[in-house]
Parts: sequence; structure tokens; C-alpha cells
Amino acid sequence: MNIHEYQAKKIFKQFGINVPSGLVAYTPTEAKLAAETVSEFGPWVVKAQIQAGSRDVGKFSDKRAGRKGGIRLSKTLDEVFDNADEMLENLLVTNQTGAKGRLVSRVYIEEYIKTIRKFYLGLVVDWVSASTFLLVAPVSDKDDDDIVKLAIESPETILKINLGLQKEIKTEQLAQIVSFMDIQIELSELKTFLNRMLKLFYTYDATLLEINPIGITKSGKIWALDAKIVFDENALYRHPEVRKLSDDSDIEERELIAAKFGFQYKELESGLGIIVNGDGLALNTINQAKDMGINTACFLNLKGGVDRDKISASIKLIMTNPRVDGIFINILGGFSRCNLIADGIITVADDLGLNIPLVARFEGTNKDEATDILKKSGLPLAIAEDTTHGLQLLKEAIAEDL
Repeated sequence: MNIHEYQAKKIFKQFGINVPSGLVAYTPTEAKLAAETVSEFGPWVVKAQIQAGSRDVGKFSDKRAGRKGGIRLSKTLDEVFDNADEMLENLLVTNQTGAKGRLVSRVYIEEYIKTIRKFYLGLVVDWVSASTFLLVAPVSDKDDDDIVKLAIESPETILKINLGLQKEIKTEQLAQIVSFMDIQIELSELKTFLNRMLKLFYTYDATLLEINPIGITKSGKIWALDAKIVFDENALYRHPEVRKLSDDSDIEERELIAAKFGFQYKELESGLGIIVNGDGLALNTINQAKDMGINTACFLNLKGGVDRDKISASIKLIMTNPRVDGIFINILGGFSRCNLIADGIITVADDLGLNIPLVARFEGTNKDEATDILKKSGLPLAIAEDTTHGLQLLKEAIAEDL
């Protein structure tokens, strides 16, 4: 589950992490009043609040918003008003929203903090190694939000520290960060900041916590100039106060539908629509696809028991994504009744037809029966022996369709 930046910063503040003063606003007039409250003289930063990255370099669909992005420095109260007016009720398109963009229903008015150095800092769960990783990378005013691009094009510029499950940063890890970033900073200041991040991360069962960027002032103080927290949905029962922060208006319709079925659904780029029954299997399938030069449009984790109705609903959901050009159903588990999954596939084919390539891989109870059901159905699909075989079949099928 994601939340907005202003909500994340409120949580940051509760853990003693330095954040600039700020207030959320829903109208240009509210934005101007918020600016007067936040800082008497300014300048201020007006930030579009959508749950997607790259806001700074994004573009608004309405020409009246100009060519500036979704994060704007405003030197006067009139500029605050004008920038808020241009952003609100407008679609902001970034490399993480897709062409449709996201509607800006609120803006965050924040005091401007002058810094001499910026860098990216993130904590993320690595499901394969069951560890927490600390990520550190340099950023500039030009590419604050391009950490994903950096990871793809220049992975050597990102420092990755395996923290295991440790709850406090070690001295040698602090030295590693300072050396990698070539920064002059009090180690005690950095240690306190990182330990508070770790405490927040584990307290709220987060799967991702990132600050892009962190700013260091001339006095050596560290500020979280941005804030993002992704919470583990499986642990939200422990945090009812966090569940209340969910903003359905900023969630794609397909994600909402998936949530109602108890699925975990994420949209990425364009390419394959992947249906799996496990986090580790999802990550493994996506990584294998990438190694084979295949992009992933979206993945859906069925989470828990798999039956005919679930598999039918999941395929229909994937098929509504126009960026999907092939579906891979990759089911692995001894308790999954594969024959019911095959029945679900046939149900969808009867209702909607199959107008894109589909490959199924079964491993579980009644695997042979499921294979027999699909072979006798006469449907235009393929059955794979394993993940690699399935991806290869889809790659070939998609190439034939082009």
C-alpha cells in the first residue's frame, strides 16, 4: 500500500526525522494561505501529490499548466497561487504513470530548504535473500527522480549494503557511505538519521522507504526533502491507522478491482501480463523475463488458494490492460488444484475469447489432469514445462503476432 508524500512526512516527523514544514492544500487559495503559515517570507515549494515518482520531470496534459513539472519553486505568494492553480485538477504524466497520467487533487506547500549536497537513500526488502538493503546514490537538481533510470543504466553508481535484519546501522557501514558519497558530515548525525529510518521501517512493516533526495545543509543538518513509504499489505491488520491513509482516488481501477479479490496487482511497463501465486515466484519470473529481453506490463499475485473463479477473474483483469501483449500463468505449489485453474482459463475463453498469446505452467495437485483439460479444449494456448520454457514460448508467440 502506498501513501502520499505529505502523509509519509507526517510519519517521518513522528520518528524524529527532519522534514521541512509543510501543509496540504486542495485549492489555490488554500495553497496561498498554507504558504503564509509555513514560512513568513518564502521561498516555497509547491508539490503535486500523486502516488508516482518523477513528478519533477513530469508534464501536465493541459497546456495551461505550462512546461514546468509537478514540483515547483515559488518565490512569491502569487507564484504559489498560480502554480497550485495550474496543477490542481490537471493530469500529471510521468514515466511511472503511463500515458494516462494521474489527476492532481491536492498539492503540498513546503518551506524551501537550501542544501549544499543531495543524495538518494532507500531501504528495501529483498525477498530472495530475506534481507533489508540500504541503497545510496548521488543525485542532482537535474535528475532527482531518476533513480530507476540510474539503476538500469549505471548500477555501479548505487551503493547497496545488505543489512540483513539488523535494527541499527554499524560504524563500518557509515564509513562506507561517507566514502562512497565523498561527503563531509558528522557520523553521529548520519547514524541518528539512519537509525530513525530503520526504526520506522520495521515498526510499520514497510517494504520500501525512500527519500529522493536527502539534503545536507551548510551546517551539516540532514533533511528528508521527499518521502515515500510502501507498506506490506499483509501486515496492515497491525496498523489500522495506516490503512485509513489509503487514497482510492489515486489508485488505478485495475488495482482496486484486484484488491477486492485479494490479489496483489502492479503495473510496470508494457509486455507480458504475469499471473503467479507467490511473491518469490513473481520476482523470479520478472527477472527471468528481463534476462531474456522481455518486458513486463504487469504482474498479479493470486496470494493464497487458487481456484477456477480466482484464475478467471485474474485473467480478465490482465486482459483489460491495453499494454499487455501476452499472458503467462505460472503456478507453483503442491496444494494448488491445477484442474480448477484450467477450468478458469476455459471460462474466460468462453466469455471473452483469447485474442493474445497465453501460456500456462502448472506445478501442483492434478497437474496432469489440468494439462489434459487444456489440450482437449482446442484453445489457442501453450503449456510450458517450467518458467524458462514458458517465457520462451511467449516470446516466440508475440513475435509471430507482430
